Amino acid sequence: MNITSTVGRLRRSTRALIAAVTAILVVSAVTLTSAAPAHASDWGGDGTPSGCSSPITVATASIYGSRGNLAGKKIGELQLRWSWSCHGNWSRVIMYGGMYSSPVTAEQNIQSEGRAAGATDFVSTGSGGRSAWSPYIRLANSQSTACAQAWLSSDFGTLNFHTNGARICA
Repeated sequence: MNITSTVGRLRRSTRALIAAVTAILVVSAVTLTSAAPAHASDWGGDGTPSGCSSPITVATASIYGSRGNLAGKKIGELQLRWSWSCHGNWSRVIMYGGMYSSPVTAEQNIQSEGRAAGATDFVSTGSGGRSAWSPYIRLANSQSTACAQAWLSSDFGTLNFHTNGARICA
């Protein structure tokens, strides 16, 4: 065995090791940035509305930007939702995509028949937008008034962190 072949093998091994480590780092970075789930914190209510079939939107309120290039522009909407299968109401916030790249804290709550439920979600809207919802409240009377509120907090691509929101009752 001569020194030239040993050095050649060491160089090939070193290159292979560097390539493997680089590949692992790239895959880890892509996985962490693209698959990071939105963090959510829910309270109150009777469960997640994802199991409620045939939901309908009872009322809608627009959420408008208040600063910078979003001032006066519709950046999302608050919806008051209902499902007969769950016999309940919940709130849903739709945040439009492609308008800003900053992460958003979406806080919302719903009240009816002396009960309340809410959720806080930390999301990035991306180009396609995102939605978030509160737990539903099962109602004793389907004619009861329900009210929903939502607040979207972010810098919305400006220099200042601020909050925009809406409230609806039906």
